[in-house]
Amino acid sequence: MPRRPRIFLLCATTLTFINIPVVAYAQYYQPPPGYSRPPCYAVTPGPLQGAGRGAAGGALIGAISGNAGRGAAIGAGVGAIGGAVRRGGARNAGACY
Repeated sequence: MPRRPRIFLLCATTLTFINIPVVAYAQYYQPPPGYSRPPCYAVTPGPLQGAGRGAAGGALIGAISGNAGRGAAIGAGVGAIGGAVRRGGARNAGACY
């Protein structure tokens, strides 16, 4: 076997075996005592932040198509709904309270 593939194989197996205990620890051990889940506003952006971002993107797309105000209004609505759905999904998955 040539020298380079042998070194590559040795490096790959070493990195794999180093990583296995870290993954196992993350999957099977409980969080440390005193740990509580963060509030949802710290994990996901709120609907107003999503609306602001959506309005900015919508205004940009609307300006290209010829009606920036309409694009901003549509973007704000879509952004607000997206932010609310994202927060609801995080809450449902247990990432926050």
